[in-house]
Amino acid sequence: MSEEIQKELQEIKKLLLTKKNVLNMDELAKYTGYSKSHIYKLTSQNLIPYFKPSGKSIFFDRVEIDNWLLQNKSKHISQSTGKLVGDEWMDNIPDYWADVKTIKFP
Repeated sequence: MSEEIQKELQEIKKLLLTKKNVLNMDELAKYTGYSKSHIYKLTSQNLIPYFKPSGKSIFFDRVEIDNWLLQNKSKHISQSTGKLVGDEWMDNIPDYWADVKTIKFP
């Protein structure tokens, strides 16, 4: 097989992996790029969501893994504006609540 075809097959395999909902250890290592030993360490410390239905094999929900990977987002401040990057949309929101007084309930 030519090298180009092998590369395309690898890309297809990667795409198929992103469509699978339940991943085993090998698949998760390929999906995240983490080594299996690092994943085992994360599971032993309960730092990553996983399932162990039979008491032996470990499985991972891809959606939960995606959420886990995206937690603890860092905030970046733009050097030009001094504001948080990604919060620009808030600049155009009118201050509807500026004159509203708080209601005190007994």
